[in-house]
Amino acid sequence: MIVVTEATPSEAPDTFNTVGHALLFGFPPAPLEVTIRSRPRAWRVGGATRAMGIAIVIAPVVALVPPHAPWLIGALATGGLFATRRWTERFTLLTVEGCCPKCGSELDIKAGRLRQPHPLPCEGCHHEGRLQLPEGVLAGHGGKRS
Repeated sequence: MIVVTEATPSEAPDTFNTVGHALLFGFPPAPLEVTIRSRPRAWRVGGATRAMGIAIVIAPVVALVPPHAPWLIGALATGGLFATRRWTERFTLLTVEGCCPKCGSELDIKAGRLRQPHPLPCEGCHHEGRLQLPEGVLAGHGGKRS
């Protein structure tokens, strides 16, 4: 059974806390305290533009090294990858406080782009669960769950 709770604002205006669950097949869900930062459009556009700008500046320089074409294509493709990752980062997962549903050890998650579903690796039992957030929590903070 999933209990939907309201997200509470944190210190920063674009950061909020909510309750989620760690899901692992065959085990009951474990409750988690999750801190998420909503990323505004200006932040995403600026980061994507910066990544492509750096790639466009570096591409002609690395194209001087033989064989020329692979280095040029690689630099532009890498810039495109980083730009796409920044553009799609609507939310950043800052902290997860809770335990693994299988072994009960504390989960240690590094901050990064919130993915759906977001993997939750456990250092204790080496199983990987996933984070489940209440329906509509992300939609209420300027984004959609996709």
